[in-house]
Amino acid sequence: MSDQLPEPGTWTIDPMHSFVEFTVEHFTVAFAHGIAAGPTGTIIIAGDLLSSSVRASIDVSTLTTANKMRDEKILGPDVLDAERYPAIDFASRALREAPGGGYELDGDLTLHGITRPVTLTLTPHGVITDTWGKTRLGLTATAEIARSDFDVLKFGYVALAAGGFMVPDAVRVTLEIEATRDAA
Repeated sequence: MSDQLPEPGTWTIDPMHSFVEFTVEHFTVAFAHGIAAGPTGTIIIAGDLLSSSVRASIDVSTLTTANKMRDEKILGPDVLDAERYPAIDFASRALREAPGGGYELDGDLTLHGITRPVTLTLTPHGVITDTWGKTRLGLTATAEIARSDFDVLKFGYVALAAGGFMVPDAVRVTLEIEATRDAA
């Protein structure tokens, strides 16, 4: 593994090797997890790294929690309404070094037809040349979003007698991204 930063140029997110995981607390005692496969997009690495940018999209229909009944609820009109809003999109606005290492990427997240600012914490994993001669980078991006910011709080936001909520407002999101450098 290399700790090298990517060279300037256009990098394409590899949808076969990239995933988006989400985690939400359930009844205050456990966590429910889900995954979306195949995010797509482009990372533009600038000569000045902090001037780099990202545009990415997730096909909502790829989202699964490995539970058919829960998936139908999440993809249905009560939560994500995948039929009306088939994509989750992100467009960056600014990249900066984070205190303590890594980077923070500010951008606009569009989910359920609503666009809100979100900051992703980025951890680069380096750059390598793969077995086919392609230059490949890896990174992890994390964020916590509020369901209420995107009007998807209708389902599960039920107060519990002991405190907390059946499904609270906060959702943790982790993106595991691999991207390949486009030919010059």
